[in-house]
Amino acid sequence: MIATSYNGSTTDSGSVYLGSNPSVAATWCGVKILVPEPFALKKIIMKINFDDVIKKHPWIVENSHDCIISPDADGLICGLFMSKYFGWKIVGYYDNGKHLILKNGKKAKDCIFLDTEIFRKNIKSIGHHIVRYRQKDFPGDWSQFDNCFNPNNLRGRTLKEQFSKKYPMGTIHLLIALASEKVKIEFANDALFAVLQADGSINRLLDKYSENMADWLDYFRVVDSDGAFNNLLHHKIDLLDFCFKYVDYIQKFVKTKKDKILISDSNQKINSKSFEKNQSSFSPLCRKQIIEYLEFLSRKTGWKFNQSDWQFNNFKIYQFTKKSCKPGVRNYEQVIKDNALSMAFTSTFGLEYTIESPDRLP
Repeated sequence: MIATSYNGSTTDSGSVYLGSNPSVAATWCGVKILVPEPFALKKIIMKINFDDVIKKHPWIVENSHDCIISPDADGLICGLFMSKYFGWKIVGYYDNGKHLILKNGKKAKDCIFLDTEIFRKNIKSIGHHIVRYRQKDFPGDWSQFDNCFNPNNLRGRTLKEQFSKKYPMGTIHLLIALASEKVKIEFANDALFAVLQADGSINRLLDKYSENMADWLDYFRVVDSDGAFNNLLHHKIDLLDFCFKYVDYIQKFVKTKKDKILISDSNQKINSKSFEKNQSSFSPLCRKQIIEYLEFLSRKTGWKFNQSDWQFNNFKIYQFTKKSCKPGVRNYEQVIKDNALSMAFTSTFGLEYTIESPDRLP
C-alpha cells in the first residue's frame, strides 16, 4: 500500500495521484522510493477499496433515505433499485440541470441526488461525469464535493488527464457494485440487457472503448470477485434471443423516448404534455408512461416496483439556468466563481453547468 507521504495530490480511496513533478517521493511497504519521469506524471492505480468508500459515504447503503433522480433510463432504474433494496423514496427529479421537481415540503439538503453531482458540501450526491478541469489546481473550494461520490474523482480522471479513460458505465452499476457489499442482490433471467442498457453501457463491452471498460471492471473488482455484478456478467444467454429482445426494447422505449420523463425541451421550456395545468402533478399520460416503463424494468430485473415510493404528484417545479461554454482555465474559473450548482464536461469541447436562477435550491 502506498503511504500518503509524497509530493503530489490525493484522490479518494484506492488511488494516488503523483502530480507533475519530475520526480516524486513515496513510501512503498515502509521503504522510501523516488518515482522518476514519466511515471511521476501518472496515477498509481489500485483496485477500489469498497470499505473505505462506504466509510466515507455511508449513506449509499443506508435504509429509508429520500432521493432525487435524473429523469432518464439510468436515473429511473437507480430509483427502482434503491427502492427495492434500501427502501428509498423517490421524492424528486433533477432535469439535467434545467429544473428540479421536488415533493412539497422537502428540502434538497435532506435528499440524496442520484445520477448527478451537486457542488454543495451539505448535499449528498452520486454521479459519474467529469467535473474537474485538471488535477494541478482547483479554482475554488473542492470540499464542496466532499459529499459527492464520483468514480472519476476517485481515479483522478479530469478533462486534461485521461478524459478518454473516464468511467464508461452508468450510476446503476456503481450502486450495484457498492450495495452488493452489504446486501444480496438478485437478478431475474432477463436482467442483463435491462441493467446494461443504462447510459449505453452494453455497447462499451464490444466497441472501441472495450479496453477502458475492462480496466474499470477490473478496478471495481468485478473480474476477481463473486459479487452481484460479476454474477450478472457471467449470465448465460442465447445471443440471437438477446439481440432480438434488445432490439425490441430499443424500438419500444428508446426510439419513442418512453424510457425517460420529458420534463423540458432543449430551450429549457417545460413540456406541458407531461404535467397537469397547475404543474404540481404529472399528466395522466406521462404518469402512465413512467409506470409502464418501471413495470417493464421490474419484470426484467426482478426488482419489485413499489408505486407508493414514487412521487407523481404534490410537487413543486424549481427553475434554474443551464449554460454552456468552451473548456478552458478562465471559463472553468468563472463557472466555479458563479457558484454553479452542478457541472459536467460533456466532451473535450463542451462544459455544461447550472446556476441557481431564477429559483434557488429549496
